[in-house]
Amino acid sequence: MGDNATNLTIRSLVDADVPKISAFFEGLSEASRYFYHPYPFDQDAVAKIAGELHNSSYVHMGAFSDEKLVGHVWYAGGGRNSYPSLGVGVVDAFHNKGIGQKLIGQIEGIARERGERGLALTCYRENYRAIRVYAKQGYRLVGRTGDDVQFRMVRNFADDDTLYTIRGVYASSIPWNIAPLTTDTWSLDDWKWYIELLNAAGCNLLKLYIWPTQYYHPDEPELTSNAWRYQVWHDALAYARVMGMETHVGFSSGTVPPSTWLRYPELRAEDVNYTGITLCWQRGKARITPYQEYLVDTFADVADSFVLWFADPGACICSECRDYLRVMLDSLYTLSTVIDGRAGITACPWWIERIEAGQSGFAPHPNLRRRIAAELPEGSAVIIRSIEYETIDIMREGGLIPLPLAFFLDPEGGFESNNILPEPKLRQIDTWLEKGLEEKHTASLAYRLTPYTQYPGDYYFFRRQLNPTQSRESVLTGLGEYICNPHRREEFRDEGTHFAAAVESLDRWWGDRREQDLNDAVAGLNVLTKRHDSVRNLADAATLLRRLSRGLGGQSLEGFTEALRLQMSPMPIFRGLTLDYLWSGRAQAFLQLRVQNWLKRLGP
Repeated sequence: MGDNATNLTIRSLVDADVPKISAFFEGLSEASRYFYHPYPFDQDAVAKIAGELHNSSYVHMGAFSDEKLVGHVWYAGGGRNSYPSLGVGVVDAFHNKGIGQKLIGQIEGIARERGERGLALTCYRENYRAIRVYAKQGYRLVGRTGDDVQFRMVRNFADDDTLYTIRGVYASSIPWNIAPLTTDTWSLDDWKWYIELLNAAGCNLLKLYIWPTQYYHPDEPELTSNAWRYQVWHDALAYARVMGMETHVGFSSGTVPPSTWLRYPELRAEDVNYTGITLCWQRGKARITPYQEYLVDTFADVADSFVLWFADPGACICSECRDYLRVMLDSLYTLSTVIDGRAGITACPWWIERIEAGQSGFAPHPNLRRRIAAELPEGSAVIIRSIEYETIDIMREGGLIPLPLAFFLDPEGGFESNNILPEPKLRQIDTWLEKGLEEKHTASLAYRLTPYTQYPGDYYFFRRQLNPTQSRESVLTGLGEYICNPHRREEFRDEGTHFAAAVESLDRWWGDRREQDLNDAVAGLNVLTKRHDSVRNLADAATLLRRLSRGLGGQSLEGFTEALRLQMSPMPIFRGLTLDYLWSGRAQAFLQLRVQNWLKRLGP
């Protein structure tokens, strides 16, 4: 641990350590004192700690280097219905040496021995270093202090019993350009809201995907409009790390911006999927790699891994790419060289079952899944569709860590517009979890396109993984308290329960289509809209769903669409579907296609 941490010992404080406390206080800078402020750092504080050493409601431990007190951790209170309060501080000369995390680990062991269910703490929202330590240790956000300057965080020891050690979300930034519904339009504040919610839910991995039309390179002026995205994504990933998450940045092996595809017709892929963004890897490698190199250089300091997608969104099936395993391995090797140890590599062999079977335009590739599993370094993560159980088993047998992508949460393939309609999918999540436990999954990856209308499902998805026996009502009430009463104000104490009831009603409606359930959901959410913008967004989306569920009602499609547009226009969540267009005719044409899709989905 370096010269400043020689002979480090962590133990309980005893009376003989009391004279060392003043020197410990002196080793804290003004900034450290501000963040670690349970005491006035004077002799009265020393006396207070000394008295607490003999109080069974308190536990005090210290980190000692050459018998000097360099770190202090304590907890107080607790009991049947509450968590003890935790505090920890380390003198500045010993920062960034892992001492804080070791202190927390030690005192958690004592708390467990004493039968505590967990620990609670508060942490200043700008104290990123401490938040990351706590979040990595398993502390989750549960709200904020009354003055709104600190997070309230809880460590529930039961969370450690989960089989799902990796709980990730793939927040897809496919360029729908529907602000603020889709993440490709998000500001850093949008991302922070979502990342904090994910931490509260128990998510510990965030993956972003960069679509070829969103690529940026400073040498190409036509791509300048994408520069802001790289900065926002970079800062969002950095914040996800603060919140204790692994961070992954994904892109596809053979894709380029459309402008590059147009400039080099001789390099274009014989494409089996999307056209206009894919080059042949064998012929176009020199034109593909500059975008990957710049992307890696931009995100290497905030990414734990880069995810390389194969065969999606496009792949080449020309004669030079006939041996697709060779293409996959060469692109992985090339990316590994570019990364040069700055981050890991995660493979995503999409459509691998189809390729092995010789479907979708590919020649047969016998044993492709086992061959790629054998080539990837043992212990590597690999993203697989969650319904490909045999492929998941093959990867696991090969010593890899499968990340099953739960695509059902936000389906594509013509169903994208339906993701705008709020559907918690609580029962589908329960079914997915039951199957995952049966298959002995240890990881998950939720697919999400429109978080502002679907976040109750995200929260439920991860909380159920942490504790499969926790009741649905309890999980949703916890979300309601986090959203509607983050400061624990007495006058709002029942609003978490009301939020949970509204989400339950919304989920029931999708199952039985009883109009009263949807009415209850809309009414319940609208009562709570002043509590947080995210409730307003969910209430507006539920209101749209109710209007659509009643059908055309004798109106023409055009008249219905225009009436719907006028109803949606004042709702901030639907700005991108209405107000972002310069004249109503264009907005109506844009919206009408989605209305047709919605009515078809909701019709008898």
